Amino acid sequence: MASDTHPNLPHDRWPLTRRLLRRAKPYRGVIAIALLASLIAGLMQGVPIVLPKLFIDHVLRPPGDPAADQDALDGFDAWIVETSRDLVTTFGGEGVDGRIAVMWLMVVGIVGSSLLQALARFANEYYAKWLATMVVRDLRVEMLARIVRLPMSWFTKSRMGDVLSRFSNDVQTTYLTVNIFVSEILLQPFILLGTVTFALLLSWQLALCALVSFPFIVLPVALLGRAVNKRSKKTLVSLSEAMESLNQVISGMRVVRAYQMEEREVLEFGEVTKRWARRQASLVKVKAQGKAIMDIVYGIVLAGVLGGGSYLVVNGQWGLTAGKLLGFVIALASMYRPIRRLSEAYNKWQLSTAAASRVFEILDLPVDTSDPPDAQAIGPITKSIRFEDVGFAYDTDESDDAHPVLRGLSFEIPAGHTVALVGRSGSGKSTVADLLFRFYEPTSGRITVDGVPLAQIARDSLLAQVAVVSQHPFLFNASIKDNIAYGRRGATDAVVESAARAAHVHDDITRLPEGYATLVGERGARLSGGQLQRITIARAILKNASLLLLDEATSSLDTRSERVVQTALDRLLESRTALVIAHRLSTIVDADHILVMEEGRIVQQGTHDELVAVEGAYRRLFEQR
Repeated sequence: MASDTHPNLPHDRWPLTRRLLRRAKPYRGVIAIALLASLIAGLMQGVPIVLPKLFIDHVLRPPGDPAADQDALDGFDAWIVETSRDLVTTFGGEGVDGRIAVMWLMVVGIVGSSLLQALARFANEYYAKWLATMVVRDLRVEMLARIVRLPMSWFTKSRMGDVLSRFSNDVQTTYLTVNIFVSEILLQPFILLGTVTFALLLSWQLALCALVSFPFIVLPVALLGRAVNKRSKKTLVSLSEAMESLNQVISGMRVVRAYQMEEREVLEFGEVTKRWARRQASLVKVKAQGKAIMDIVYGIVLAGVLGGGSYLVVNGQWGLTAGKLLGFVIALASMYRPIRRLSEAYNKWQLSTAAASRVFEILDLPVDTSDPPDAQAIGPITKSIRFEDVGFAYDTDESDDAHPVLRGLSFEIPAGHTVALVGRSGSGKSTVADLLFRFYEPTSGRITVDGVPLAQIARDSLLAQVAVVSQHPFLFNASIKDNIAYGRRGATDAVVESAARAAHVHDDITRLPEGYATLVGERGARLSGGQLQRITIARAILKNASLLLLDEATSSLDTRSERVVQTALDRLLESRTALVIAHRLSTIVDADHILVMEEGRIVQQGTHDELVAVEGAYRRLFEQR
């Protein structure tokens, strides 16, 4: 699977982010609420900064103190002094009682502003995470909608563990992008703006000195952010490799146990996860370095403000008072918090865009070509299916000398007849079925159904006429009833039971503790091979398709199960057009026509009696059965 669809360059992160955020448009109301909450939280951030300064300078200090001389003040400080004196007079008059009354008023003000800020932060965080959850859900649905429409060739080249990793971990990581944009990038700038504003009002000189340190925080964080993005992509690739290794072990557990390879598989999985752990540790190291740099810079700035500010207070310079200095230190701490949060959000953004690039690699894959504008819908097959000089080779777009799988294949399946394909493994039998389903397109020649070229038939109408029973029956981890009715939702119990009886599996089902409500387990693990196959036959019977494909449907069964399944197949084939891919020749002796394939060509054809009577490939296969 291509991993360079979105190169790991800084200028690609914004397009990826915009693509993610566009998926939040249906939830504009939630975004508006989160934005309003951010504004309220930012405004409330300044209250705990101003009130302590007012309290210390104009409530605790006795009247007549030169520092409290209103005539020597102007601007914002004068307004604070006037407000504080008005509060003293209004709530307690002059003296101690008035000061105590204002003290309680300030306590209530701080508690009230903190409560309002807490509610605003709660609303922002809750709606940010709710919005991110909805976007993740929509992304997963969109990914599956894309995957089910991809060409079958994509599935043969893809690793299932990697696909599952993109579905689970990568999509979940993109959750961070939406979350940090709403809960951090919308919120923290408001808080930072509020604290910077009040810091400037308290002492613009100290504020400018503190702001000079900002580049020493921002620049290292930006540089380390690139390293975070690079390491994030590598970490996600390692995680998908680990998921693929785990998927292989779990899927092949019977083989692992049978060959006593448990220890080896654990060791190999350990090696794969070790690579992931090394990359994850490297990623954590870079992120921790960014936090350490910020802590160091903040410590230096705080020490400078306290030392320099104390000197200015003692010497009465810059009009700085103890209350102002305390308020400024609180403002400085309040400034540092949103800066750090924005730095962490930046690192998370790097991580999430690395994951987003892997998600959009899936979403950007081209799907199977849609039906042509003049596509025809077909009904039940009434004439025949014809292969006319059909040739096919895999990966012809990547290799000029690709080995052809089919070479000039021509034959006909009359409506209501059964045609069987036989031949050694690799002769091209299954490819014929894939072409008939339009999983692939012929590289030469054409296929027609009732005289209509396959490429001009509406895909949905074609597949509506097809039912499949394959060598490896697949059942979903659902009830037996749901599996039989798959493809025909809403089928009644009576219809499902009728199909099961026709497939000679009804008695087996009724002997199960929960009957048709029995869960079959992962890949039908709770049923025998014969029961699995007959349930898939019941599913095909219920679909009532006019074209059947039997792909070595009994090759993996024992003799007794084969007889029972063959009886069900005979019932299924009645009055239907069928293409049978056979491994056991005993299952196709009654076929109307048999095609013998070798290296993508038909080398013999006829009935069973005709073919076994002459020397040739079929007779050799029959004698080796």
